[in-house]
Amino acid sequence: MAEQQIKRPRGTTDYYGEQEKLFLALDSILKAEAKAYGTTPCELPMFEENRLFHRSVGEGSDIVLKETFDLVKKGDKDFTLRPEFTASVSRMVIENKLYNSPDMPLRISYLGPVFRYERPQTGRLRQFYQFGAEFIDTKIDLASTLDAFLFALTAAEKALGHKVIAKINFLGSLESRENYKAALKAFFAPHVDSMCDDCKRRFEVNPLRILDCKVQEDQEICKDAPKIKDYLSEEDQKEYQNILKALDDIGVSYEVDDSLVRGLDYYTGLVFELYDSINTTLGAIGGGGKYASLMRQIGGPDMEGIGFSLGMERLLLALTEQRKQELLQEESLDYFLIDFARDGFGSYVASKLREKGYSVTFSSYSRALGGAFKMADRLKAKNALIIEQDHRIQKKDMLTRNQIEVSLDSLLKEEHHA
Repeated sequence: MAEQQIKRPRGTTDYYGEQEKLFLALDSILKAEAKAYGTTPCELPMFEENRLFHRSVGEGSDIVLKETFDLVKKGDKDFTLRPEFTASVSRMVIENKLYNSPDMPLRISYLGPVFRYERPQTGRLRQFYQFGAEFIDTKIDLASTLDAFLFALTAAEKALGHKVIAKINFLGSLESRENYKAALKAFFAPHVDSMCDDCKRRFEVNPLRILDCKVQEDQEICKDAPKIKDYLSEEDQKEYQNILKALDDIGVSYEVDDSLVRGLDYYTGLVFELYDSINTTLGAIGGGGKYASLMRQIGGPDMEGIGFSLGMERLLLALTEQRKQELLQEESLDYFLIDFARDGFGSYVASKLREKGYSVTFSSYSRALGGAFKMADRLKAKNALIIEQDHRIQKKDMLTRNQIEVSLDSLLKEEHHA
């Protein structure tokens, strides 16, 4: 009896072939943008102490209540697969005393998998990848605020190859937020019994999160809810107006969305979400905002931060067919070798070309010439090299289909455009 086939876990993705090439193309674009904004990349553990996320993202957040992957306890500590990066970056800064750096703000970028145990659906997986950055300083000033927002926006637009919709809101200081929460609680109190179970829980723990509810009946109630802008302190209002004026002066398009609160409890000040302008039903492709008190909550100094993340899977779903072809062309193969000599000379040719920085692969000896050319097309090879039995080399341009005889020396003298 045949063994039952083992399949990948629900809510995960195998990246291979075209999808992997697209993923790597986006990876390259995003990391180039991270370099342009002067960030330092980091690699972090995929799991952390459970209490890092319970304390930092908020006990009332959906991540803690419904979505964390908690590992089986072994030893004296509980561990959780990371559901987001901000808390892990903050832990790294504290543990390695990076806050003592003379060069502030810290600008730290990342790309890697995160894990949330939720019902898989389009663009929402149990293991997915985030690219993002965190700027950390004693106080986040206007320049850091604008740079973090513009970094997120330009990175998304360069990845997709077209404009992105930016929605923003301003949550104010912790004091302003507490005053606003009290006003929301008073407003929602007469309605809470008719709202969804999640909103009933949010009402008790964090009424701000009710504004983010996706249930249509609850959204109708939220339309008449108080607005955060009416509860901002004078200092908050000044900071918000300075941000809006600066964005207007730079010429950045944005939409103010009073219901935007973001899903984690540590946000204060500017918050934002990004949406694909061609497919707005996809949901947010990224978002972020400013936060205070997070580092203090997990045992560090009282510092502020602002950061964002872009969902790699959401970006992949948002790619147009034209953009996919553009990205795949950039990742195309330089040479596809069809070796009829089969005596090692083809491998010698390939090694010399790779030394020059070219990408090279082979057709199987068992494949006929016609089938080999079809494979070269599928791999988007720019050129095919036919190694004849007498070691003569035929070069075929796979776009024009022109074929000429060449020498290895002439191939190696060609200028390589990486």
